[in-house]
Amino acid sequence: MRRKNEEIFTAIREFINSYYLENGRGPSTRDIEAGTGIQRITVQRYLQTMKENGEIEYGERRGTRNAFSRTIGEHIMVPCYGTIKCGLPNDPFVDITETVRLPRSWVGDGDFYILEADGDSMKDIGIDSGDLVVIRKQDTANPGQVVAALCGDEATLKRYFPEADRIVLKPENAAYPDIVLSGEEAERFRIQGVAVKIIKGVR
Repeated sequence: MRRKNEEIFTAIREFINSYYLENGRGPSTRDIEAGTGIQRITVQRYLQTMKENGEIEYGERRGTRNAFSRTIGEHIMVPCYGTIKCGLPNDPFVDITETVRLPRSWVGDGDFYILEADGDSMKDIGIDSGDLVVIRKQDTANPGQVVAALCGDEATLKRYFPEADRIVLKPENAAYPDIVLSGEEAERFRIQGVAVKIIKGVR
């Protein structure tokens, strides 16, 4: 029973956050019922528990229709810096094109920015052209992490594998070769951040 309850809580939380990102406001209980398939009377019970726990605030609007005055937890404003190649490297991102509001619970601690994927070299891990990739700002990464990186004056998104005398950037698409950096190219290589989240359907 506990597992079932937690799954319902999770479904409601995720729907609220997704709805807020798409619409700029919280959903009604009718919206949650339609979006999750959970009966409205059950939604109302769970929302009441979440309200009592301090997770959400909501009040009645338009008669008995409930609408949220805020979503769960803390949110952050994350800048978008245009496109990054999921293929061969491209020019580095420089200009902020827009700012996106994200729940802190989606990304954890740190400073973040967003890049729009361009190309299909990372499609085997679900990163398609046009997807938004949330990047945590950092200048180091563990082997195997997906990094946004500068190769000289160009930027790319690849899986990172440092070796003794070279750096290998691996695509997640067998149609693309590895990018191998050595010597001066390896010295100029700079990690700009690590990919932590993919957002689909937000344009």
